[in-house]
Amino acid sequence: MKRYDAFPEPIGGYTAGRTQMDFEYTASDHSKRELTAFVYYPSDSNEGKTPSTYMFPEVYEMLHDQPLVTKYMKEKDFFSIDIQTYCYDDLALSGKEKRYPVLFYVCGGGGSPEWGTVICTDLASMGYVVVSIGHQNSTMYKCKDGRLFNVSKDFSDAIMAFSEDPEMMALAGQMTMRPDDETAIETCRNVLTLPILHQLTKYSELQAEDVRYAANYLYKLDSGELNSIFNGRLQLDAGMGIVGHSYGGPTTAIVCRDDDRFACGIGFDSGAFGLLDSDLKKPFLLLFSEPNYHMNAIIGANNSMETYYFSVDHAAHLDYCDILFTGVNEELRGERDAMEMRNLVTDYTGTFFDHYILQKPVHVESLSYDGVDLIKKTSRK
Repeated sequence: MKRYDAFPEPIGGYTAGRTQMDFEYTASDHSKRELTAFVYYPSDSNEGKTPSTYMFPEVYEMLHDQPLVTKYMKEKDFFSIDIQTYCYDDLALSGKEKRYPVLFYVCGGGGSPEWGTVICTDLASMGYVVVSIGHQNSTMYKCKDGRLFNVSKDFSDAIMAFSEDPEMMALAGQMTMRPDDETAIETCRNVLTLPILHQLTKYSELQAEDVRYAANYLYKLDSGELNSIFNGRLQLDAGMGIVGHSYGGPTTAIVCRDDDRFACGIGFDSGAFGLLDSDLKKPFLLLFSEPNYHMNAIIGANNSMETYYFSVDHAAHLDYCDILFTGVNEELRGERDAMEMRNLVTDYTGTFFDHYILQKPVHVESLSYDGVDLIKKTSRK
């Protein structure tokens, strides 16, 4: 298995800056939420700084305390943090444009906000400000002030209960490659009505609240109510975008459904928890590996705006995040070349946001990669 000592160089023309912010707020269930966020952004120079640390060792060590990580994984590390990034801490914001558009990235459940460093760095190098949040209970992270947060036992139990649920296992056994739409929608509906999903849906909704709170915070940074390099520099009137991997995907869709400040969203190999009868009312792109269409077919069936379903051959679930380059366990990797996989994920993501946020004349349907097929495009508009 090929090992990498550095991430790929960013695809765009800007240097990528990175800064960290901590947040606290009270959620709708009256719980106190203590979060952190890494913000990636376009800069003109690395100012002679060394690259940002990929992941704090203390966070990496917490992985082995997660009930979510199986006994097999505890005995065999599946990714490394010894890799060079291409972002730099606390640079000046680029002066090339007056304002920069805003995106959010949501990592998978049990993961870390740093797991999207490659895509976030790429998007920052293309001129986007990208916010990657550490969500309390469902992800692991170190706050800027040094406090450590690991995945909670309740969240781990909810994930394990879902994966081991006899009804879910029976439905999974029926999932085929390239099902017809009617079958996929019926399967998706059956999954989403499982009682076991209630807890998982609750965490997705809390993550969506985190995103909306962080969006409020960005508005305050832009207005100057809070002091930062982003004062008067965020292009918020065009609408924000959001992308999520795996368990982060339902969060992106819930945010699109509930917050009109968001213009569009993307899910990487994700599901539709909490979205049974939801019209997102926003363009949405799903990039996934078969037979995942069964897990998200309901989104396009209900969405009044465009929904794109792109199937990616020879890709594994963790190929959609940094483990594509940090992974050390060949069993978790797909067969597709790592650089090609990164290029297509960045290309589809950047093209989608460029079109729907910046109104550029570019279209995801015009992209061409071997084994990437548009299997469905829906719109009830």
